[in-house]
Amino acid sequence: MTDIQLARPVAAQPTVNTQPTDLHTRTLSIDEAFHQHVAADYWAWRAVFENDQHARIHQHPDFVLTELGFSREALHHRPTLISCLDKNKTIGAAVLVPKSIGGEKKFGPAWNLKGYRLAGNRLIGSSDPRVQSSLLKEISNHLATTKADFLLVEDLETTDPLFEQVSNNSHDLLPFHPVPVQARHMIELPETHDEYWAKFNSKTRGTIRRKAKQLSDCRVERISKPFQIPDFLIAAQQISRQTWQNDLLGLRIQNDEFELQLFTFLATQDALRAYLLWDGDTPVSFVIGYQFNGVFHYEEVGYNREYAQKSPGQYLVVSMLADMYEHERPDVFDFGGGHADYKRMFGTRVSESGNVWLLRPGLRSKMIMSYFNGRQAMTQSIRRTLDRFGLLDRLRKFTRRGLR
Repeated sequence: MTDIQLARPVAAQPTVNTQPTDLHTRTLSIDEAFHQHVAADYWAWRAVFENDQHARIHQHPDFVLTELGFSREALHHRPTLISCLDKNKTIGAAVLVPKSIGGEKKFGPAWNLKGYRLAGNRLIGSSDPRVQSSLLKEISNHLATTKADFLLVEDLETTDPLFEQVSNNSHDLLPFHPVPVQARHMIELPETHDEYWAKFNSKTRGTIRRKAKQLSDCRVERISKPFQIPDFLIAAQQISRQTWQNDLLGLRIQNDEFELQLFTFLATQDALRAYLLWDGDTPVSFVIGYQFNGVFHYEEVGYNREYAQKSPGQYLVVSMLADMYEHERPDVFDFGGGHADYKRMFGTRVSESGNVWLLRPGLRSKMIMSYFNGRQAMTQSIRRTLDRFGLLDRLRKFTRRGLR
């Protein structure tokens, strides 16, 4: 393991639990004054972010502004900051980033929906229901004014207070789940490495050790500093070309100026925590994650299919956990939404999460919901049929290992 120290992010001050007395909202386009850090609302946004102990680094103003600097989505709608104020103090905010969905012609008519996504997949600031309700009502007004089709909230956990808020009817928006919620596995890391591994029975520990021996000559490198990023992107792109995701979804790591700037920002905020597995001079597997406010988020993973039989992804998770107990252990290791056997094996807690679209009321939204419900029903029917004949898992393995 490369010995690179990772500083713990500075703990944010807890949100003050005062009762809002004079709530009102304000909607502003994120313009050049924000990019130049001369807008008063930029600093209000930054203050409410820094005072939110549950904020995610993707909600930092400079992370969003870096994303917007490379966005191709900004032509149809302007990026927007919606603030909730108590008298003159900003106590909550929602950051809306332009987003397009659709354009497919495989099943029925082509849909090309234009709207927004919620930066960081959550609201910033106070979790008081009145504050969140005020923000959602103003979001509803903004979608109506701009004729945006939707606000996308990605991978929203069902236990998040926002999930309850979007499920009620106080904001005039229509919540829609384009696919069912799915398992979300996490590891709540105890104080010591031994305490964590004590959760496994002896048979499982033995299986993990036997698999690890296949890659015992490999080394693992932690990527957390700006100077490491250019070489990391070269290696990760090389791996990405050899993954099953490349065949199905396209190249995941572009190694371009956008990724360089975004990862550099994360590193300067002590939030980047990525890993590379090397077999000599050959990069085998990578994980891209970020750690902020005590939570490690497992964002992107890939491995060279030539090493598939040696379980490089599992080996890398084991190595990452060992490193986390030596260097800045997070409270929670969040695998994110999605089922995978290794997530279930390593996890200690499971919840559910999924994408939520908040649609404007009206006939168009009802047509959108009907169309995607039909597609979802067809997809589930195909999956059930494949599963009934024992073909679903075989098809997954067949695709991922590239045995065509």
